[in-house]
Amino acid sequence: MSVTAENRSDRELAAMFAPADVRQRLLGFYAWLEEIEQIPVKAREPAIQAMRFAWHREAVSDLFLEPPKVRRHDAYEGLAGLLEVDGPTQAELTGIINAIEDGLDPDGLANGDVLLSLIDAHHGQALKIGLRLAGADSNEAQTLAAGRAAGLAHWLGSFAFRAGRQLAVIPQADLAMAGLNTHRLATGREPDLAKLALAPILDHLEDASQTLRLTGKCASEAFPVMGAARLARGMLKQARATNDPYRSHFDRPLLARQWELLRASISGRL
Repeated sequence: MSVTAENRSDRELAAMFAPADVRQRLLGFYAWLEEIEQIPVKAREPAIQAMRFAWHREAVSDLFLEPPKVRRHDAYEGLAGLLEVDGPTQAELTGIINAIEDGLDPDGLANGDVLLSLIDAHHGQALKIGLRLAGADSNEAQTLAAGRAAGLAHWLGSFAFRAGRQLAVIPQADLAMAGLNTHRLATGREPDLAKLALAPILDHLEDASQTLRLTGKCASEAFPVMGAARLARGMLKQARATNDPYRSHFDRPLLARQWELLRASISGRL
């Protein structure tokens, strides 16, 4: 299936600022990453989800056999070519799969610290892999803040879907603070309480975005990987303004996102 500019993710839009060879590597990795991220969308039953996560762990393991075994799947055929250019390791890919699967269980999402740990293991690790694929450097503070900003924005954008499916989305401690639980959150009948419960996540996103501003300019080689984090601020603004988080994915128009990335690429400021 072809991907148009209109439905490209923030990370894919940022990758458009890379030279052609780097862009191809980044998009190959993102295609695999999004295949894993889409498992809960494509498979509703937990047992089927577990089977698909297990299949992907085995497919990753096969890539690192001698000789490698590449599954007949677009995501893995693309991923296989990245292993020769300082690409992801088996442990890194498996860790991302595990973080995405662990991030579905509402009972496991006890508090904000657990959420940030999942974001770091998923989006933070993916960002580090992307930087290597781009041959780019970034300081540790900038990398951590960018991974959290982009990851929390991605998490926030899936609120309505996750809440409706009774997947992990708001830490249990924050739900309890708002007088909610996973089942009540899923009804969509109490948007005011849902927004109250979401507030700590928005605060985490604001903290990450503010920290990112203080880390200085982003290297031009790193921008195609880090740029998605710049767009998180727009999503935060949308989320702060909404009265009903169930009726918004907090998306902004494509041209607005492209323009913001263009300005950030010139200034180097995230």
